[in-house]
Amino acid sequence: MSVCRVEVVASTVEDVLCAAAGGADRVEFCAHLASGGLTAGRSLTEEALGVARDEGLGFRVLIRPREGDFVYAGVEREVMIAEAEACLALGVEKVVMGGLDGNGCIDLDLLAEFDRIVGLDHLVFHRALDEAVDHGRARKRLLDAGVSTVLTSGGHARAIDGLRSISESSEAGLTVVAGAGVRPEHAAPLVKAGVEAVHASCRVACGARSGRLFDAARTRVDVERVEALVAAVQAVDRP
Repeated sequence: MSVCRVEVVASTVEDVLCAAAGGADRVEFCAHLASGGLTAGRSLTEEALGVARDEGLGFRVLIRPREGDFVYAGVEREVMIAEAEACLALGVEKVVMGGLDGNGCIDLDLLAEFDRIVGLDHLVFHRALDEAVDHGRARKRLLDAGVSTVLTSGGHARAIDGLRSISESSEAGLTVVAGAGVRPEHAAPLVKAGVEAVHASCRVACGARSGRLFDAARTRVDVERVEALVAAVQAVDRP
C-alpha cells in the first residue's frame, strides 16, 4: 500500500521542531508566508536543515526571490538557479521553484536552464502552475519538459476545490503534492486522488505584544494541528 506523506510549511527552527513533534514527514522551508513564501536566508536554512536531520524530517526549500508574480527577469532567473545550487549543496532534498512567461504559460526557458545546471530531478514545480492560464496545458508542458513533481491546488484557491485537476495530474504521471487550505477533513479525498503528500501550514497566531511602529503579528506551526492532519491522513486506506 502506498503512503501519503504530510509536509508542513516551516519558517523557523521552532517550526521544524513542532512539525517533527506533530509527526510530519517533512517540511518546506521558507520565509515571509504573508506573501506566499520567499527564500529564507542561507544561515537560517542551514540551521533548520540540521535540526530537521536530527529529527528525521525530510527538508525542501522554496526558491522565490521576491513577492508578486512568477514572471522573472534574466538576472532573477540566474539568482534563483544559483540559490537552488547552493541549497542542494547543503544537502536539501529538493527545491521548490517555478516560473511563467509573459503569456501566463510555463517558463520553459527557466526549466531548460535549471535542467542544464542543476537537473530537474531536484525540482518541485510550485504553485506557479496554478497561476497558469490553462492548468491542463501547463501540466502537459511540465511533463513534456521532464518535470516529475508538482506542488498544486489544482488551479483553485483551495486544494480540495481543485480535486479533479489534482487527480488528473496524478493520473497523467506527475508526483503531486497537494497544497492550499488543506485541513484534516480534506485528507480522505486528497489521498484517494493519488497525491504523494498533503502540504499545509498548520499554523496559529502567536506573539506576546503589539508592535509600536511595526506589525508584530506572526504565526507558528501548532503541534496539535500537525497531529490532527497526520492522524487524518493515516486513517485513509488506498491501493
